[in-house]
Amino acid sequence: MKFIFGSVVGRKFQKVSHKIAKVRCTKKEEHIVLENMHEPIIDIETWNKAQDKLNGYTKVRDRKYNHELKGLVYCGECGNKATLRCREEKRKDGSVWRATYFICSKRNNYSGLCDCKQISANLLEEAVKQQLKKELEKINLTEDEIKQVYEEAKQQAKSKENLLKTVLNNLKEELKQVEQNIQEIYQDKINRVIQVEDFKVIYEKMQKQRDKILKEIKQTESTLNQNNEKSHKVDFQKIKQIADKFLKLEKPNKIMLEQLIEKIEFDKEKNIRIKFLFKI
Repeated sequence: MKFIFGSVVGRKFQKVSHKIAKVRCTKKEEHIVLENMHEPIIDIETWNKAQDKLNGYTKVRDRKYNHELKGLVYCGECGNKATLRCREEKRKDGSVWRATYFICSKRNNYSGLCDCKQISANLLEEAVKQQLKKELEKINLTEDEIKQVYEEAKQQAKSKENLLKTVLNNLKEELKQVEQNIQEIYQDKINRVIQVEDFKVIYEKMQKQRDKILKEIKQTESTLNQNNEKSHKVDFQKIKQIADKFLKLEKPNKIMLEQLIEKIEFDKEKNIRIKFLFKI
């Protein structure tokens, strides 16, 4: 039997920081592999046959139940994605009773306490159809009305952008002042103008203030970027075409739903809120 020299794999773990003993598992691409370092127990051909056999046992779990709204439904109480559930009961006459519903995933797997329970998938389907009909009625606008909608949306976006930029500039000025104050008290400590104990108290307070400002800057910049990325021009004809076709179907079409809906939320009172990908 012909043997080949085996490999040694290093750097499977890495310290999070030199200050603490905590380690993390590294990704496979981060491993350091040194080949031909020792004689293996088995030859490479036997190894490959064993791996092929092990991989043959791998089976992707078939989803017994599926629904067109799956992946679009969220819990309105905690924000988690809703889980699809299905109950079946066989009746005396031989027929099968089936109920399909969505439940908050947090409540479903008992990972946390959420007041939101379950809601029927049929109820969500009907809500989508009714809300979509209302949105379609808004699309029946004249060309002048559509232009007015565009112009109003543009003005609102511009006004919000100017406000966010003003807030951002004020925060940056405030940050600059805080950092300057930190430098000044540090120099006071070096020059022995203030005691070390006093410096520590003031420094800690200023650092908390600095961290708070940095967090606000990050949030404001994120909101500003989202505002700039929003497209206020809507292809009404395309939306109307997709929506009309969807409403004529007996059962919802997932591809069409994904073109129209961003998310569907329901709360503990079974109130349903639908967020569309378009805005009229």
